[in-house]
Amino acid sequence: MPFQSNAVEDSGLRGGLLCLNNHMEQSGLLHAAGLSPNGITFLGLVFILGSALLYATGLPQLFYWAGAVVLLLAAGYFDAIDGAMARRYKYVSKVGGVLDSVLDRLGEISLYAAFAFGGLTSFPVAVWALSASLMVSYVRARVEVEGVTLKGVGIAERPERLLIVLVATIAFPAYHESISWGTLLVAVLSTVTVVERIYQAWKILIRR
Repeated sequence: MPFQSNAVEDSGLRGGLLCLNNHMEQSGLLHAAGLSPNGITFLGLVFILGSALLYATGLPQLFYWAGAVVLLLAAGYFDAIDGAMARRYKYVSKVGGVLDSVLDRLGEISLYAAFAFGGLTSFPVAVWALSASLMVSYVRARVEVEGVTLKGVGIAERPERLLIVLVATIAFPAYHESISWGTLLVAVLSTVTVVERIYQAWKILIRR
């Protein structure tokens, strides 16, 4: 049985390295096109704001739904590429990190507000999902001030939340309540992540 476990871990490691390598290669193409990490971050925000505008319509036609899916995919793609480019070309900076974090939060605010405005989910669920999502980031940032790193802790970081929203959106034509349920899932998992991060931080800080 240990052999199977190691095989799974090795497979996961190879998959992660392959994904990272692909992002590095693609970031090289975008860099050659004259884009900077901050420029890519802004593009990601533009795409997610565009998708939010479509969500705010309630996705009444297939065209609106398809546009929301494409724009959300593009936003997720650029969200992954900007960091890879910054690391590859040594553009990592405190300003870039702050900008990325702030624009990510603006994107999430627009997204969940659009769900409520478009009638795709109830207002209370949208507020819960948004509040919990923001708290996930806030707890990590606040605890890092105390010298505790919580990156990777929890099951609902930003990429996982975007993935849930994307899957829910893809399912929307077949089941019109999918985005509402997806938003609720984001709310629940984000809340669990907040609690887990607070607990992990407490365990570390209480020993100091």
